[in-house]
Amino acid sequence: MLFGTAIAAATLYLAGLFWLAARQDRAADAGRTLPPRQRDWVYGLSLAVYCTSWTFFGGVGTAATAGWHYLSIYLGPILVFTLGFGLVRRILAQAKAQHSTSIADFLSARYGKSAVVAALVSLIATVGSLPYMALQLQSVGSSLLALDPGLEASVTTDELVLLVAGSMALFAILFGSRRGDRSGDNSGLVITIAVESIVKLVALVALAAFALVLLMGAPQGLTQAVSPFSALQLDARFAILTLTSACAALCLPRQFHMAFVEAQTDRATPTMRWLFPAYLVVTSLVIVPIVLAGLSILPESTNADMIVMALPLAGGSDALALLVFIGGFSASTGMIVVASVALSTMITNDLISPLLFRRELTGSGDRTRLAARLLMVRRLVIAGLLFFAYLFYLGFGAAANLAGLGTLAFAATAQFAPGLVIGMTNRHGNKVGMVSGLAAGFACWLVLLIYPAATGQAPIFSIHPDMLVSGVILSLGANVAAFWFGSAVGRETLVDAAQAAAFVGAAAPGGRPAFTTAKRIADIRLLLAQFVGRRRARASLEAMGNGLRDSDPASPEILSMAERLIAGVVGSSSARMLITSWSQGDPVPLEQVVAMFDETNRRLTFSGDLLRLAIENIDQGVALVDAEMKLVAWNSRYQEMFALPDHLASVGTSIADLIRYNLQQSGMPEEEIEEQVARRLDHMRAGRQHRLEREQPDGRIMRIVGNPAPGGGYVTSYSDVTADRRAEQALEQKVADRTRQLSEANAALEAATRSKTRFLAAASHDLIQPLNAARLFASALGEEVRGRDQLVRLVRDLDGSISSADRVIRTLLDISKLDGGGIEPRPEPVALNDILDEMEREFALQARDKGLDLRRVHTSAWVTTDRGLLTSVVRNLTSNAIRYTRRGGVLLGVRPSGDEVELCVYDTGPGIADEDVERLFDEFERGESGDREGLGLGLAIVRRIASLLRVEVVTRSVEGSGSRFAVRLPVLRRGARAAPERMRRASTLLDANVLVVDNDPSALDATAALLGKWGLRVLCASGKQEALAVAPTAPDVVIMDFRLDGRDRGDGVFEDLCRVWKARPPAILLTAEASDETGQAAERMGANRLLKPSSPAALRALISDCVARGATTGQRDVGSAIS
Repeated sequence: MLFGTAIAAATLYLAGLFWLAARQDRAADAGRTLPPRQRDWVYGLSLAVYCTSWTFFGGVGTAATAGWHYLSIYLGPILVFTLGFGLVRRILAQAKAQHSTSIADFLSARYGKSAVVAALVSLIATVGSLPYMALQLQSVGSSLLALDPGLEASVTTDELVLLVAGSMALFAILFGSRRGDRSGDNSGLVITIAVESIVKLVALVALAAFALVLLMGAPQGLTQAVSPFSALQLDARFAILTLTSACAALCLPRQFHMAFVEAQTDRATPTMRWLFPAYLVVTSLVIVPIVLAGLSILPESTNADMIVMALPLAGGSDALALLVFIGGFSASTGMIVVASVALSTMITNDLISPLLFRRELTGSGDRTRLAARLLMVRRLVIAGLLFFAYLFYLGFGAAANLAGLGTLAFAATAQFAPGLVIGMTNRHGNKVGMVSGLAAGFACWLVLLIYPAATGQAPIFSIHPDMLVSGVILSLGANVAAFWFGSAVGRETLVDAAQAAAFVGAAAPGGRPAFTTAKRIADIRLLLAQFVGRRRARASLEAMGNGLRDSDPASPEILSMAERLIAGVVGSSSARMLITSWSQGDPVPLEQVVAMFDETNRRLTFSGDLLRLAIENIDQGVALVDAEMKLVAWNSRYQEMFALPDHLASVGTSIADLIRYNLQQSGMPEEEIEEQVARRLDHMRAGRQHRLEREQPDGRIMRIVGNPAPGGGYVTSYSDVTADRRAEQALEQKVADRTRQLSEANAALEAATRSKTRFLAAASHDLIQPLNAARLFASALGEEVRGRDQLVRLVRDLDGSISSADRVIRTLLDISKLDGGGIEPRPEPVALNDILDEMEREFALQARDKGLDLRRVHTSAWVTTDRGLLTSVVRNLTSNAIRYTRRGGVLLGVRPSGDEVELCVYDTGPGIADEDVERLFDEFERGESGDREGLGLGLAIVRRIASLLRVEVVTRSVEGSGSRFAVRLPVLRRGARAAPERMRRASTLLDANVLVVDNDPSALDATAALLGKWGLRVLCASGKQEALAVAPTAPDVVIMDFRLDGRDRGDGVFEDLCRVWKARPPAILLTAEASDETGQAAERMGANRLLKPSSPAALRALISDCVARGATTGQRDVGSAIS
């Protein structure tokens, strides 16, 4: 039962790992990477792929049989990543700089980019890894049998191992070779290994806790009696195991792959440095209680390598046993997958590809399917590796335990250590020495370790009783000796020297020492000019600060700037070497020069590949011809655009043939074709730029841009701009349609505005006329009941109601005109003192009736504004101030404010709360007052007029103390107006002839009734003909309505009457329209304008004035009075 559960759990676990890897790969392809902190943790945990089934199962087995020898497995990597981390940092930096894909690739790059070195390293790594892979297969099979010992009767261990090998091969193929490119960018693989590392550690820690519980229940003294640990075990074998494990931490193919190939940065962070050693420390510590509990509780016949599985089963914890199985399965799976990926890459790239794909790699074969074929080969290699690992297991599995197989693999990979360490610290080794050392060490490993282990015989030569100690010492000694001898006798090539200088001479990433030099600014300018040109060199130096002279010494900052500029041309390491040597006056060694140009060549090759890739994937067609007008380069888009046959799209084809072919396809006549060909060839040979657009026979519009190439030749680009031109045409048509629609809408709006203006004018006349008649009748009635107090009060109330109705109608009309755009400001110089005078005259009586003190302050300020609109603003503000002030007074005046003035209205009224100020400027909003007057429209009109005049109305108010409303205006000038002439008034109105012309009978009757009460002789007429009939001679005064019947207007009728009378009597234009039209009509008449419904007092005053002027000099004084 537990066996089936373990199989199911392992299957689900593998599926989960595959899903996690696929998910992370998709995220990486989409550009979503892990944050730096998480990336460092994942990297550190992925290095725990080192902890395979040997450290999981075999580490406990070694501790149980050899005591402290188990510790050497963990001690070696801990020492490398702590004390030797400087070497790790340098290897990481160089691996990234050389774009290494494996340890074979890295060592090949160090030793002259030798294919022999790469092939030999790949061969040794493969042979040395087979025992390790066999170890993983053995551990999984043994752990499955440990879960169900009865299974061995029906299924042999070899059969189980074969099944495990097949499943791991399938998983490694699907998971470890999902694509044939982008080596070192397997983020899914890395995060999966990190998760497996966590699972392994959790399983061991849980087992250690279980073991501690068992030990606490064991009899006292039992643990001490069975302890396998002794100080005598710290012997030569312990030292050799520590050495080989230290070498394995750097040289195992899977370890190098995870530590250096899959690293995402060339700089080692603190997390990378301590996380892996800490993981190993925890793992080594938890082994001790597991071993002690296993030796104390389990039978002596228990296989030491299976203590990890046997202990939870003996304790009755099937769940823990299942967790331990999954932990061991994780250890084996991680090793198989990563080792397969690393080894398949090495074998495919360094052993198979040079033999099978030589033609494709040299450029003479078809490369289109090379990536797919390489991927297939890599997958076949993975399957072959697992097959040979199984064969190795069959041959050695029964004869060796896990630790024995592990030490054989470690001893093999240790052969890479001399070449790796010496190559990173000393530049005198070369590829001859490297090949010699690998060959000697590998031969000794086969003879002194593998052959005795396979045959059971003693080694042919030994220097120590322990075969492992003797074999490792002799093989590594022969390796080092052959390395030094081969390097000494072998001829060092330029590439050997250059690569040695690149590896040993280059500093690790990080801070660089500042330069010290005796060079001057002039030297820096000359150096930079050789790499980036004179202009850029001069601009770069000028950007470092003004005032730099050629004789000034070059500071470290300027030298750093020069290094950065040169690095953009030859690479950072080459630039560093060049600047260091140049600044110190030393010649650059030959190997550094070779390395410098090697790096520059790599950068140029990379840039060229990118440029070719970019040109092939742009939407433009590009063609390049040489000085002889022969085609030398083009992209596939060029050939597609013109459907060029292959025999024309070839190197050496005359551009004239290509132009002729294209023109022939367009159906152009032959004589015109030759003319066009000659013209274009002249353009190209002369090196003239040209740019044109031409429509193709199929309707496409092609943009052709030609430019001369440096050194002769010509570059032409072709762009299909059909979609752009069609879109432009559609856009132009749409703009034309929208313009037409907008013009129609504007015309309709203007017509509506004119109609609204006419309606407002008619409404003003028709609405105000009845009110004017009613007010005149009320005034006449007042004259009739004079002396009868009760009737006088009624008449006064009636007159007040009519005035209120007039204000409401006029205010609503004003708002409608302002909102409808029917009022246009007419700026003119205005004396603010005149407006204050007018307000004082208009509101003095009203203020006196309320017991208020109305005062004003004289001013000499002039502004440019519309007098009528500004007067309306001040009138509304003053009216509100008087209406809402119960006691105290109202003050009108002007305050200077810089280049502006504030026309202010102060009152001592109740004040306005801050939250109510904005609300009172809305329509039909009123403050608290004791009377019923006012509709809450005054401030709404003020706001609209202020917006129209583009002035600001500032409000300040204190509740209980009063308010201040100020209109802020720019000052035009300061100066007093000349004093007006004193108008002469008539002393009496008796017997004066007054002609009243109005087409409203009620208005005529009311005016006649009122004027008759004043002792005037009234002549009434509804039009011009009737006026001539009743007044054949000029009267003393003419009172004329503006809008008469039909198209007759008051000013035109008055002019006609004056021509008949041959005289021009004083006139009053009595109208309901307060418009510019009526104002201009009054000016043409030389008349005073009076708005209906008129105040009787104002009407009487104007009639008196007109009578007085007519009786004396007949002077004309045109003005305006608004009531």
